[in-house]
Amino acid sequence: MRTPPQHWIAAGAVVCLALAVCSGCANILQALGEPAPRVRPGADKVRLAKGFEKEQSGDYAGAIENYTQAILLNADLMDAYAGRGRVRTLLADDRGAIDDFTRAIELVRRRIDDYVARAGRGDGSDGLTRAIEEAGRMSQLNRTLAGLHIDRGEVKAHAADYRGALKDADTALALSPGLAPAYMTRGTARRGLGDLQGAVEEYTRAIRLAPSSVDAHLYRAEAKWALADYEGAMKDYTAAIGLDPTRAPSYAGRGLVREKMGDFSGAVTDADRAITLNPALAEAYANRSSAKSKDGDYRGALADAGRAIELEPGLASAYYNRGVARMALGDYPGTIDDASSAIRLNPSFADAYVIRGAVNVQRGDHPAAIEDFTRAIALKPTLADAYASRGLARKRSGDLPGAIEDYTRAMTLNPNLADSHDDLWAVLMVMDQGNAAVSKELSALIRLGPNTPAVQEEMNDAKQRLLTIGEGGP
Repeated sequence: MRTPPQHWIAAGAVVCLALAVCSGCANILQALGEPAPRVRPGADKVRLAKGFEKEQSGDYAGAIENYTQAILLNADLMDAYAGRGRVRTLLADDRGAIDDFTRAIELVRRRIDDYVARAGRGDGSDGLTRAIEEAGRMSQLNRTLAGLHIDRGEVKAHAADYRGALKDADTALALSPGLAPAYMTRGTARRGLGDLQGAVEEYTRAIRLAPSSVDAHLYRAEAKWALADYEGAMKDYTAAIGLDPTRAPSYAGRGLVREKMGDFSGAVTDADRAITLNPALAEAYANRSSAKSKDGDYRGALADAGRAIELEPGLASAYYNRGVARMALGDYPGTIDDASSAIRLNPSFADAYVIRGAVNVQRGDHPAAIEDFTRAIALKPTLADAYASRGLARKRSGDLPGAIEDYTRAMTLNPNLADSHDDLWAVLMVMDQGNAAVSKELSALIRLGPNTPAVQEEMNDAKQRLLTIGEGGP
């Protein structure tokens, strides 16, 4: 089930209709062209009010039932479609939500067309007064229509129709400029299209318009995390917590950043806080599992990952984290099962291929290991561990030149991979028992760091001499 947005723009009319006895709502209803509220409204409005009440209480099945009954009583009741669309959004019924918001948009546009035609028939002073009144109603209807486009755009983004989401957000901004949620929808769509920097820019616009928006800070933090801007992500998560200390996802996200920055105890503390606020947040357990593994608490990591899977069986990261803990504890069959589950749930999960490949190396299945590492590299070409692990598999399968290439690439990406340095030294010695000087020369160059042009040139020359010797050359 999805979390409700911080606010629903299109919900205002429903609130007023549901509380029709409130005198303050009468003015808004009048601006929307609705009749003045009666003490005993019609059956359609009663159902509408009950639907909203059920929605607010979290009884989504009851809300849908009442909104549907309201629609059956009055097929032109825009607020009932909007309300049902919101509930369907929360239930991840994207197709149903889009259909409902589309119908609500059609009804508002029809009402706008009616007002335009009515205003055009005015004349004299009465006509001018009526035109002014209609202009006010039009302005309110435009805001309502903008809100519906934002709501529909958010659902389209969730359904991976990112271009459709952008179109809805742009329409909303054309109708009512300066709506922060429209920029947030644009940010989500641009992120889905792979434009992470563009997403950050859109969320920044939203924050300028609505500095107290927790969601805008959270979304920007996620985009910065994806850009590896961990300092920026940390600031945004901390800002979100400052705005609302009761939001569990803010702590869960900040914990991930802390882990990435090497603060494992801080990561566990943030995950603890997220779980205290929301004991059903599977993501928080999965994050705490990862931090515990990196801090050496593998049994704690195993328990947390298991709890995350119980809460959300489709969470790929939980299976991956449990696989990491199982591998550290020597449960290789369990690791294979968990890594395979993570890959099934997310075929683009490069790290899951790496741990499955690592177990295949331990089992001596080097072809399967090389296949897994190669897949990981295709998904994430900068993943140094995948090159280093494939280098080990190639070394053990007798492909020494391939091992050299993979180890060298691994150290180019991450010169701190000490294990790869040691394995490369072993490869060189195997290839060149009688030419330790050449091996030592290449090893020394690699340890200096292979990223400078001069060192790279000397490395290539040394490798070529070594490979020639290994093939039986002079």
